[in-house]
Amino acid sequence: MAAWPYSTAAWQRLRRLKLKHQPCCEACLGRGWIEPASVVDHRVPISAGGSPYPPLEGLCSLCVPCHNGKSGSEQRGEDWSRRGCDVFGRPNDLGHHWYQTDKPK
Repeated sequence: MAAWPYSTAAWQRLRRLKLKHQPCCEACLGRGWIEPASVVDHRVPISAGGSPYPPLEGLCSLCVPCHNGKSGSEQRGEDWSRRGCDVFGRPNDLGHHWYQTDKPK
């Protein structure tokens, strides 16, 4: 098991409660997919000043691929929430070239 706080009984209870309230991956749901969540992630990392035991709204239920993508993006300093597309196929990143307003005529 990982280091504090993940090795504590308090975290294990909080994790189970979050997965009970939100059993599907929240990132996948945002893309219109239904995938079971198996990871509970802090919305604000502890290393960035987030609470180790936040309220449920401070946690995010994720599947393993989404959690790994989020963690990797954070380590690279990228905004993970802007990656990918919405359910209509539009890029989540409003700065994406698809949204250019100065397209050639």
